[in-house]
Amino acid sequence: MLSHLNRPILLTLLLPALALAQPMDDAPRMPEPVTATQQRPAVGRPSPASRPPASPRMHPPQDAPFPLGARLVGETVGGALIGASGLAVTFLGGVLVSDQVSCGYSECRSGRNLSLISASIGMGLGAASGVYLGGSLMDARGGFLPTLLGGLVGTAAPLAVVALSDEASWAVLTATFAVPVVTSILAFELSHGAYERRRQQEHPVVLVPTVSLAPGSGALGLAGRF
Repeated sequence: MLSHLNRPILLTLLLPALALAQPMDDAPRMPEPVTATQQRPAVGRPSPASRPPASPRMHPPQDAPFPLGARLVGETVGGALIGASGLAVTFLGGVLVSDQVSCGYSECRSGRNLSLISASIGMGLGAASGVYLGGSLMDARGGFLPTLLGGLVGTAAPLAVVALSDEASWAVLTATFAVPVVTSILAFELSHGAYERRRQQEHPVVLVPTVSLAPGSGALGLAGRF
């Protein structure tokens, strides 16, 4: 009798344990939190495969020289300043040498001519050096030897004035001293042009057609090497 009465009590105690021992597969799962990136639909963003390739940008070469006008200003200023300095130094040197060798600058013609000839050569050398320096600072590629030869050729004008005239005025001499600057600039720019032509022959311009495709559109272009 007692065993029949204890059965309901035992079943009551065992039911919670049996319920806990069952697998949790049928238990309801909590929904996962939705992040902000999942909430935003990717609308209007083309896939990387559908994006058109970026067209190449043409940049000017880093060693491109300044325009011709700017170069001429720099070459003229450099040639005039350094040329005048060379003229002054060599003129004073010629005066000192003429005093020791023959006679003073104002005493005889030979002394005067010696001073002016040395000044002309100094002007030609200084003008060529100043023009080359000014042009190089402007990223030009003229040659020093052609510029030097141009400056020395320009000294023919003041030398001719000294040789043909006994009493040439300083105004005439000053005008003729500007000739070496002009001839130096001409020689420098000619040698710079020859360098540019050689570089273009070594690195010719190459143009290649390009095509860019995108969903619903397309583009044509040219890519080149300069």
